Amino acid sequence: MKRRKIWLGLGAAAMVGGGAASAAALEAGQVSARTPEAALVASAGNKADARLRFAANADHAGHGAVKTAAAAGGEGEGGEGGKKASVAPAVQFNHNLALIRGHLLVGDELVKEGKWNDAMVHFLHPAEEIYGNIQGDLKTYGVAPFAAALKALAQTVKAKNKDAYEGALKAVDQRLTAAEAAVKAKSDDYTRLTVETVLELLGTAGHEYEAAVDGNKIRETVEYQDSRGFVWYAERLLDGISTDLQKKDAEAFKSLKADLAELKQAWPAAVPPKKPAKDVASVLSGISKVELHAGRLM
Repeated sequence: MKRRKIWLGLGAAAMVGGGAASAAALEAGQVSARTPEAALVASAGNKADARLRFAANADHAGHGAVKTAAAAGGEGEGGEGGKKASVAPAVQFNHNLALIRGHLLVGDELVKEGKWNDAMVHFLHPAEEIYGNIQGDLKTYGVAPFAAALKALAQTVKAKNKDAYEGALKAVDQRLTAAEAAVKAKSDDYTRLTVETVLELLGTAGHEYEAAVDGNKIRETVEYQDSRGFVWYAERLLDGISTDLQKKDAEAFKSLKADLAELKQAWPAAVPPKKPAKDVASVLSGISKVELHAGRLM
């Protein structure tokens, strides 16, 4: 059964007809992140480039259950990987790099807790579901292929070889760092590109969390962990450009950080709690709050 989701993009606040749902109401959590398709969108801070992001995806039956056209790869436009016509190629490439980072982040958390079997899927997924989406772009950015490095890392996790794991993780990190540096070097506005990447990453996290949570139960552990990794890495991306963001709008950046801190409470640990710390609506609303303040930093 298909369902249509509307994401408020780039700090947009929903306005329906003449009765506006104000940015203040959205910030206070009084406006749902899921709005009628007829809704008009007005961006925060009087920006003119607000947009709606539509994502159609099938109900998740399990991890990786959502697939779109074979050419898209990943988990579809609403999930991981894939290509979206509305997103600039540089943002798509950077987003996919961030997805890999998010998987490795939460996978490393699990490894450090000695949960090698639980971590395994997070080291397999970058090679199996995401790498194919960036493979064709690596040459554009002058980055050497690193599929073999990803597979070698996954093998060390499978073998539970701690010593080999550290070296393999470092090798992948170096390749990702080179790719990220190439993106920065080619970007005319790296700060904006990073904020756009963060918004894409949080949108993916929202989809993953929705797939994980069913009422008062967390039914899909892997999706819960995916969304945690993506949110944690989104924060790292913002911290990396914090000086520039504070120069643009210190108050907006402060609010953005506070919103992220509140959002992160949905994931108290890499191993999910018995009951969700936040319901899906609260998480989607939290993501919209982040988008609202991010819009002032574009």
